[in-house]
Amino acid sequence: MPGWIALAALLTLLCTAFLLICVFAAGQPGTAGLWDVAMIGGYSALFALFQMFFLTGRPLDRPLYEGRFFLRLHEYTAYLILLLVIAHVIGGLWAEPLLWHDIWPPVLPVMQTGVFASLLLVILAVVSQPRWKLAVFRNARIFRYCHYGLAAALLCVTGLHAWQADFRMAAPALTFSLVGISILALAVPLLVRALPVQARRGEKRLRNTAVLALPVVVTLGCIGLLVPVLCAVWLDR
Repeated sequence: MPGWIALAALLTLLCTAFLLICVFAAGQPGTAGLWDVAMIGGYSALFALFQMFFLTGRPLDRPLYEGRFFLRLHEYTAYLILLLVIAHVIGGLWAEPLLWHDIWPPVLPVMQTGVFASLLLVILAVVSQPRWKLAVFRNARIFRYCHYGLAAALLCVTGLHAWQADFRMAAPALTFSLVGISILALAVPLLVRALPVQARRGEKRLRNTAVLALPVVVTLGCIGLLVPVLCAVWLDR
């Protein structure tokens, strides 16, 4: 099986399991179709964000693809998160128009963290573009530190937003699991960078594989949009 197909299958399995646990572990009934889809879709964005901390853009041992594949995978996943967040916000406002009033002062805490997370996401997407990296950061090392710092802040604020929303997070086990996964995700990039790079013998990375990152992210996006719909249909049946 080609490496990109195996990676797409793994992400599909993990994303599906993550969403099903978030939706059904607390045993809560459905609320309304579109509202459930929008809120569960928010967990899809959270999973994609977790994935970016594990697949940081650094080449992995498997699949044995060139470095550009992993960079493109990281970049395209960021665009996917933007899409999922837009769907989360628009779906929520469409299902409950009164939420629009909660964005403006006096702002609810859950809306504050949601807006702040969205702003951090947009800032990260902008300053990570090649033309802006050269203008904002002096060198690659400063960019890596700032990029990780902003991403870590984004993950913490997003997790806080999910906890404050209390959408299917009533069970303490789910809350502690969310905290544990967040801590693990924050630690992975630091641990990977601290490990020594092992030299390869007799194996060469496949060239011209960067384009294969697109179908992996498209597959993840389809699952991230389809599973919330199926979950909402099941909850509201």
